[in-house]
Amino acid sequence: MTRRTVLITGGSGRLGRFVVDAMLPDHRVEVMDVSAPSQDVLYREVDIRDIAAVRSAVRGHDQIIHLAGIDDGTDVPDHTYFEVNVQGTWNLLRAAEEDGVKKVVLASSAASYGFSKDAPPDYLPVDEAHPQRPRRTYDLTKQLMERTAESFARRAGIASIVCLRPTLVARPVKTPQMLAELATLSPEDGNPGIPFEGPIYGGLSLMRNYVTSRDAAAAFRAALLADTRAYAVYLIAARDTIGSVDTLDFIARKHGMHPVVQDERWFDRPDASPFDTRAAERDLGWVALDDWPSVVNASTEPRP
Repeated sequence: MTRRTVLITGGSGRLGRFVVDAMLPDHRVEVMDVSAPSQDVLYREVDIRDIAAVRSAVRGHDQIIHLAGIDDGTDVPDHTYFEVNVQGTWNLLRAAEEDGVKKVVLASSAASYGFSKDAPPDYLPVDEAHPQRPRRTYDLTKQLMERTAESFARRAGIASIVCLRPTLVARPVKTPQMLAELATLSPEDGNPGIPFEGPIYGGLSLMRNYVTSRDAAAAFRAALLADTRAYAVYLIAARDTIGSVDTLDFIARKHGMHPVVQDERWFDRPDASPFDTRAAERDLGWVALDDWPSVVNASTEPRP
Protein backbone atom coordinates (compact mmCIF):
# COMPACT_ATOMS: atom_id res chain seq x y z
CA MET A 1 0.00 0.00 0.00
CA THR A 2 1.40 3.40 -1.04
CA ARG A 3 2.06 5.77 1.83
CA ARG A 4 0.33 9.12 1.61
CA THR A 5 2.44 12.26 1.35
CA VAL A 6 2.13 15.17 3.76
CA LEU A 7 3.73 18.56 3.25
CA ILE A 8 4.86 20.12 6.53
CA THR A 9 5.65 23.83 6.38
CA GLY A 10 8.08 24.89 9.10
CA GLY A 11 9.05 21.23 9.50
CA SER A 12 12.60 22.17 10.48
CA GLY A 13 11.45 24.31 13.41
CA ARG A 14 11.24 23.79 17.16
CA LEU A 15 7.94 21.91 16.99
CA GLY A 16 8.21 20.93 13.33
CA ARG A 17 10.86 18.30 13.87
CA PHE A 18 8.58 16.52 16.36
CA VAL A 19 5.66 16.66 13.92
CA VAL A 20 7.89 15.21 11.19
CA ASP A 21 8.80 12.31 13.49
CA ALA A 22 5.13 11.76 14.34
CA MET A 23 4.19 11.46 10.66
CA LEU A 24 7.15 9.42 9.38
CA PRO A 25 5.96 5.93 10.43
CA ASP A 26 3.17 5.84 7.84
CA HIS A 27 3.58 8.94 5.66
CA ARG A 28 5.99 10.20 3.05
CA VAL A 29 7.02 13.53 4.58
CA GLU A 30 8.11 16.60 2.66
CA VAL A 31 9.33 19.70 4.51
CA MET A 32 8.96 23.27 3.29
CA ASP A 33 11.12 25.68 5.30
CA VAL A 34 13.88 28.28 5.07
CA SER A 35 16.34 25.80 6.63
CA ALA A 36 16.89 22.10 6.12
CA PRO A 37 15.36 19.55 8.53
CA SER A 38 17.47 17.20 10.62
CA GLN A 39 15.63 14.13 9.29
CA ASP A 40 16.26 12.49 5.93
CA VAL A 41 13.15 13.73 4.12
CA LEU A 42 12.49 15.65 0.92
CA TYR A 43 13.24 19.31 1.58
CA ARG A 44 11.96 22.34 -0.30
CA GLU A 45 13.71 25.59 0.58
CA VAL A 46 10.89 28.13 0.52
CA ASP A 47 10.15 31.42 2.27
CA ILE A 48 6.44 31.38 3.14
CA ARG A 49 6.26 35.03 2.02
CA ASP A 50 7.13 34.05 -1.57
CA ILE A 51 3.76 33.03 -3.01
CA ALA A 52 5.20 31.77 -6.30
CA ALA A 53 7.56 29.45 -4.43
CA VAL A 54 4.75 28.37 -2.09
CA ARG A 55 2.54 27.51 -5.07
CA SER A 56 5.31 25.38 -6.53
CA ALA A 57 5.89 23.51 -3.24
CA VAL A 58 2.18 22.90 -2.61
CA ARG A 59 1.49 21.55 -6.09
CA GLY A 60 0.51 17.88 -6.10
CA HIS A 61 -0.23 17.56 -2.36
CA ASP A 62 -3.61 16.85 -0.82
CA GLN A 63 -2.73 17.30 2.86
CA ILE A 64 -0.64 19.94 4.61
CA ILE A 65 0.43 20.69 8.17
CA HIS A 66 1.17 24.41 8.38
CA LEU A 67 3.66 25.29 11.14
CA ALA A 68 5.75 27.95 9.37
CA GLY A 69 5.78 31.21 11.29
CA ILE A 70 7.65 33.47 13.68
CA ASP A 71 7.59 32.10 17.24
CA ASP A 72 6.53 34.13 20.24
CA GLY A 73 9.44 35.99 21.80
CA THR A 74 11.52 36.11 18.61
CA ASP A 75 13.42 39.39 18.32
CA VAL A 76 11.95 40.69 15.05
CA PRO A 77 10.00 43.86 14.17
CA ASP A 78 6.24 43.64 14.55
CA HIS A 79 5.70 43.93 10.80
CA THR A 80 7.75 40.76 10.30
CA TYR A 81 5.31 38.86 12.52
CA PHE A 82 2.53 40.02 10.20
CA GLU A 83 4.40 39.28 6.99
CA VAL A 84 5.31 35.75 7.98
CA ASN A 85 2.41 34.65 10.17
CA VAL A 86 -0.54 36.36 8.50
CA GLN A 87 0.50 36.97 4.90
CA GLY A 88 2.34 33.66 4.90
CA THR A 89 -0.78 31.81 6.00
CA TRP A 90 -2.82 33.53 3.29
CA ASN A 91 -0.21 32.52 0.72
CA LEU A 92 -0.29 28.91 1.87
CA LEU A 93 -4.08 28.66 1.92
CA ARG A 94 -4.45 30.40 -1.44
CA ALA A 95 -1.99 27.97 -3.01
CA ALA A 96 -3.76 25.05 -1.33
CA GLU A 97 -7.13 26.23 -2.60
CA GLU A 98 -5.85 26.65 -6.14
CA ASP A 99 -4.34 23.17 -6.18
CA GLY A 100 -7.32 21.36 -4.64
CA VAL A 101 -5.68 20.41 -1.34
CA LYS A 102 -8.18 18.44 0.75
CA LYS A 103 -6.90 18.98 4.31
CA VAL A 104 -4.86 21.68 6.07
CA VAL A 105 -3.98 21.61 9.77
CA LEU A 106 -2.76 25.01 10.95
CA ALA A 107 -0.77 25.99 14.05
CA SER A 108 -2.54 28.75 15.96
CA SER A 109 -1.94 29.36 19.67
CA ALA A 110 -3.77 29.71 22.97
CA ALA A 111 -1.93 33.05 23.15
CA SER A 112 -4.63 34.36 20.81
CA TYR A 113 -6.95 34.72 23.83
CA GLY A 114 -4.79 37.60 25.02
CA PHE A 115 -4.75 36.56 28.67
CA SER A 116 -2.48 38.57 30.94
CA LYS A 117 -2.35 39.81 34.54
CA ASP A 118 -4.75 42.62 33.58
CA ALA A 119 -6.87 40.44 31.30
CA PRO A 120 -8.01 37.28 33.09
CA PRO A 121 -10.28 34.68 31.52
CA ASP A 122 -14.03 35.25 31.66
CA TYR A 123 -14.59 31.72 32.95
CA LEU A 124 -12.87 28.40 33.62
CA PRO A 125 -12.04 26.04 32.16
CA VAL A 126 -11.35 28.06 29.03
CA ASP A 127 -12.77 26.44 25.90
CA GLU A 128 -12.67 27.17 22.18
CA ALA A 129 -15.70 29.51 22.45
CA HIS A 130 -14.00 31.88 24.90
CA PRO A 131 -13.54 35.36 23.34
CA GLN A 132 -10.16 36.20 21.87
CA ARG A 133 -8.91 39.64 22.91
CA PRO A 134 -5.28 39.81 21.78
CA ARG A 135 -3.12 42.83 22.60
CA ARG A 136 0.40 41.77 21.71
CA THR A 137 1.36 41.54 18.04
CA TYR A 138 2.15 37.82 18.13
CA ASP A 139 -1.20 37.03 19.76
CA LEU A 140 -3.02 39.14 17.19
CA THR A 141 -1.34 37.38 14.29
CA LYS A 142 -2.57 34.03 15.60
CA GLN A 143 -6.14 35.30 15.80
CA LEU A 144 -5.87 36.70 12.26
CA MET A 145 -4.48 33.39 11.01
CA GLU A 146 -7.62 31.71 12.33
CA ARG A 147 -9.90 34.29 10.73
CA THR A 148 -8.04 33.82 7.44
CA ALA A 149 -8.48 30.06 7.64
CA GLU A 150 -12.17 30.44 8.46
CA SER A 151 -12.64 32.68 5.43
CA PHE A 152 -11.02 30.11 3.12
CA ALA A 153 -13.17 27.37 4.64
CA ARG A 154 -16.30 29.30 3.68
CA ARG A 155 -15.18 29.28 0.07
CA ALA A 156 -15.15 25.45 0.12
CA GLY A 157 -12.01 25.22 -2.00
CA ILE A 158 -10.31 23.19 0.75
CA ALA A 159 -12.40 20.34 2.15
CA SER A 160 -11.27 20.79 5.77
CA ILE A 161 -9.15 23.31 7.67
CA VAL A 162 -8.32 22.65 11.32
CA CYS A 163 -6.69 25.22 13.61
CA LEU A 164 -4.96 23.91 16.73
CA ARG A 165 -4.32 26.18 19.73
CA PRO A 166 -1.43 24.69 21.72
CA THR A 167 -0.53 26.30 25.02
CA LEU A 168 3.13 26.85 26.02
CA VAL A 169 5.08 24.04 24.32
CA ALA A 170 7.49 22.52 26.86
CA ARG A 171 10.32 21.44 24.59
CA PRO A 172 12.90 19.03 26.09
CA VAL A 173 15.72 21.50 25.45
CA LYS A 174 13.87 24.23 27.38
CA THR A 175 12.38 22.34 30.32
CA PRO A 176 15.56 22.66 32.44
CA GLN A 177 15.21 26.46 32.09
CA MET A 178 11.55 26.22 33.12
CA LEU A 179 12.55 24.23 36.21
CA ALA A 180 15.27 26.76 37.01
CA GLU A 181 12.73 29.59 36.85
CA LEU A 182 10.26 27.73 39.05
CA ALA A 183 13.02 27.32 41.63
CA THR A 184 13.38 31.11 41.86
CA LEU A 185 9.74 31.65 42.84
CA SER A 186 8.34 31.89 46.34
CA PRO A 187 6.01 29.14 47.60
CA GLU A 188 3.13 31.62 47.25
CA ASP A 189 3.97 32.01 43.57
CA GLY A 190 3.92 28.28 43.01
CA ASN A 191 7.46 27.09 43.68
CA PRO A 192 7.12 23.27 43.56
CA GLY A 193 10.04 22.82 45.96
CA ILE A 194 12.40 21.29 43.39
CA PRO A 195 15.85 22.94 43.51
CA PHE A 196 17.28 23.53 40.05
CA GLU A 197 20.10 25.84 39.01
CA GLY A 198 20.82 27.30 35.61
CA PRO A 199 19.58 29.93 33.15
CA ILE A 200 15.88 30.63 33.59
CA TYR A 201 13.19 30.43 30.92
CA GLY A 202 12.08 34.04 31.20
CA GLY A 203 8.38 34.06 31.94
CA LEU A 204 5.98 31.20 32.67
CA SER A 205 2.93 32.39 30.82
CA LEU A 206 -0.63 31.37 30.08
CA MET A 207 -1.79 30.61 33.61
CA ARG A 208 1.02 28.08 34.13
CA ASN A 209 -0.18 25.55 31.57
CA TYR A 210 1.89 23.70 28.96
CA VAL A 211 1.92 20.84 26.48
CA THR A 212 4.96 18.73 25.66
CA SER A 213 6.41 18.67 22.17
CA ARG A 214 5.53 15.00 21.86
CA ASP A 215 1.90 15.54 22.80
CA ALA A 216 1.59 18.61 20.57
CA ALA A 217 3.01 16.69 17.61
CA ALA A 218 0.55 13.86 18.28
CA ALA A 219 -2.28 16.40 18.16
CA PHE A 220 -1.26 17.58 14.69
CA ARG A 221 -1.11 13.99 13.51
CA ALA A 222 -4.53 13.25 15.02
CA ALA A 223 -6.06 16.34 13.43
CA LEU A 224 -4.69 15.41 10.01
CA LEU A 225 -6.04 11.85 10.21
CA ALA A 226 -9.44 12.63 11.76
CA ASP A 227 -12.62 13.18 9.77
CA THR A 228 -13.17 16.84 10.59
CA ARG A 229 -15.63 19.57 9.64
CA ALA A 230 -14.97 22.21 6.98
CA TYR A 231 -13.58 24.44 9.72
CA ALA A 232 -12.73 23.51 13.29
CA VAL A 233 -10.62 24.83 16.18
CA TYR A 234 -9.23 22.79 19.07
CA LEU A 235 -7.31 23.62 22.24
CA ILE A 236 -4.23 21.48 22.85
CA ALA A 237 -2.96 21.37 26.44
CA ALA A 238 -1.67 19.04 29.12
CA ARG A 239 -4.17 17.95 31.74
CA ASP A 240 -2.20 19.50 34.60
CA THR A 241 -0.14 22.61 35.35
CA ILE A 242 3.52 23.60 35.38
CA GLY A 243 4.83 22.82 38.84
CA SER A 244 1.51 21.12 39.70
CA VAL A 245 0.26 24.48 40.96
CA ASP A 246 -3.32 24.76 42.25
CA THR A 247 -5.03 26.37 39.25
CA LEU A 248 -7.90 28.23 40.89
CA ASP A 249 -5.76 29.51 43.76
CA PHE A 250 -2.97 30.56 41.39
CA ILE A 251 -5.30 32.50 39.09
CA ALA A 252 -7.14 34.13 42.00
CA ARG A 253 -3.85 35.42 43.47
CA LYS A 254 -2.34 36.51 40.17
CA HIS A 255 -5.44 38.31 38.93
CA GLY A 256 -6.86 39.43 42.27
CA MET A 257 -10.19 37.79 41.50
CA HIS A 258 -11.94 34.46 41.61
CA PRO A 259 -12.85 33.43 38.07
CA VAL A 260 -16.27 32.02 37.25
CA VAL A 261 -16.06 28.23 37.23
CA GLN A 262 -18.49 26.77 34.73
CA ASP A 263 -17.62 23.15 35.40
CA GLU A 264 -16.58 22.42 38.98
CA ARG A 265 -15.97 18.75 38.20
CA TRP A 266 -13.14 19.77 35.89
CA PHE A 267 -11.25 20.97 38.97
CA ASP A 268 -11.73 17.86 41.09
CA ARG A 269 -7.95 17.70 40.94
CA PRO A 270 -6.47 21.04 42.10
CA ASP A 271 -3.79 21.14 39.39
CA ALA A 272 -6.22 20.63 36.51
CA SER A 273 -5.43 22.59 33.37
CA PRO A 274 -7.26 25.91 32.98
CA PHE A 275 -7.90 24.86 29.36
CA ASP A 276 -10.64 22.43 28.37
CA THR A 277 -9.35 19.89 25.84
CA ARG A 278 -12.42 17.68 25.70
CA ALA A 279 -13.31 18.77 22.16
CA ALA A 280 -9.96 17.49 20.86
CA GLU A 281 -10.43 14.28 22.83
CA ARG A 282 -13.93 13.79 21.40
CA ASP A 283 -13.35 14.76 17.76
CA LEU A 284 -9.69 13.93 17.18
CA GLY A 285 -9.18 11.05 19.59
CA TRP A 286 -6.25 12.98 21.07
CA VAL A 287 -5.34 12.90 24.75
CA ALA A 288 -2.22 14.43 26.34
CA LEU A 289 -0.09 11.54 27.65
CA ASP A 290 2.61 13.51 29.46
CA ASP A 291 2.13 15.12 32.87
CA TRP A 292 4.34 17.51 34.80
CA PRO A 293 6.02 14.82 36.98
CA SER A 294 7.09 13.00 33.80
CA VAL A 295 8.50 16.26 32.39
CA VAL A 296 10.49 16.81 35.61
CA ASN A 297 11.76 13.23 35.65
CA ALA A 298 12.92 13.47 32.04
CA SER A 299 14.83 16.68 32.82
CA THR A 300 16.42 15.63 36.09
CA GLU A 301 17.34 11.98 35.56
CA PRO A 302 21.07 11.36 34.98
CA ARG A 303 22.10 11.11 31.36
CA PRO A 304 24.34 8.26 30.21
